[in-house]
Amino acid sequence: MGRHLTVAGALALSLIAIPTAAQAQPASAGLDEQLLDRRLEALYDVADHSVVAEVRLGGDTWAEADGTRRIDGGGGRVDEDDRVRIASLTKSMVAAVLLQLQSEGEVDLDRTLGDYLPGLLPYEDEPTIRQVMQHTGGLSDYFAHLYPSLIENDLSDFYAGYRTDYEPEELVAAGTEGPLLFEPGTAWSYSNTGYIALGLLVEELTGDDLDEVLEDRVFDPADLDDTYLPREGSFGIRGANPAPYLTTGDADDPYFDTTRLSNDQLWAAGGVVAPMDDVNDFYRALTDGTLLDESQLAEMRQYVDTGFGYGYGLGLTGLAMGCPDDPDEVFIGHTGGGLGHQTYSFHSLDGERQTTVTWNVDDRHGEADPEELSWAVSGVLVAGLCGVDIGELPEASALRSQDLPAAVAAIQESTRLG
Repeated sequence: MGRHLTVAGALALSLIAIPTAAQAQPASAGLDEQLLDRRLEALYDVADHSVVAEVRLGGDTWAEADGTRRIDGGGGRVDEDDRVRIASLTKSMVAAVLLQLQSEGEVDLDRTLGDYLPGLLPYEDEPTIRQVMQHTGGLSDYFAHLYPSLIENDLSDFYAGYRTDYEPEELVAAGTEGPLLFEPGTAWSYSNTGYIALGLLVEELTGDDLDEVLEDRVFDPADLDDTYLPREGSFGIRGANPAPYLTTGDADDPYFDTTRLSNDQLWAAGGVVAPMDDVNDFYRALTDGTLLDESQLAEMRQYVDTGFGYGYGLGLTGLAMGCPDDPDEVFIGHTGGGLGHQTYSFHSLDGERQTTVTWNVDDRHGEADPEELSWAVSGVLVAGLCGVDIGELPEASALRSQDLPAAVAAIQESTRLG
């Protein structure tokens, strides 16, 4: 399947690669807290502000946080229970609801959105709901229309519009101003527009607002006590949180606080706010039968080839990380960039190994070295899921000479938005 890397595609997902040198090192038999401490400290050193992570191995849990909630030191130090905008991890939740509704006979994922919401998409050759869920529908992305200057890492459009509230229909209209990027089902291109449309579909099918649906069908059953989808027309984050920042490229004022971003701009594509333990609880609830049965989860895991070294199912990424014990094991999860908060969450299919990590700076201007940041994030994920220490970043020539099996190299370029 071909690929079309749109703005949001380049800003939304990542590849993760475990270097072959790391694979030769023995994996820890248990939860190696000293290793996890070292790898999180390495991420804190390079990410240039606060980091929070939670790792689970069976019944054991390690959780840690480092840094202050604000760049200026205000707000105190971050805590393991702090909330962040988990951005595109929201897509896994919306997809789970649609799979539930399909099992109840309320929707057929192989029909089109137009069968349920006539006129929402202005195309004669509409993608199916399934294609929209897996980003093979050919839909463009509304962020490119809201903030065209972000393509060049120029924040002028963002400064002018980040407080603007939008109706979901307006975002879909913005993302469908042009033609489809390709014939549905023939390629892959990440689209936040599609998930805004899916949020409208959920509301049409249930007769309830999306925040209420997620509360009833996902948050309550999975015991996500501190997770919520913000109400329409709101901004900010309830409760203690590390302030989210974009780097600006301005040496005199290098960080812009995006806390007051309109929550309407993310909504079903990335609006959920949660702490790390709730994120792990959610993905465990996906795998243990709480939210989906075995056949539904198998359907969610029917991956298409993205062209970037990982598969994408129905709101779910499938990633083979090359762990020493089973190099072909595929971990499920998602990544998310919420115009500030950056979150990565991956899990073994049996729910026994879980790693979720977040930091609060979306670095568009090289305040941190991109290779060092990618390596540091990789180090946390690999330590948590594989029990392996990937060591120090090799020299550039050595890194280029390695055969990186599809799993942490393009991390920065692909998780910035959504």
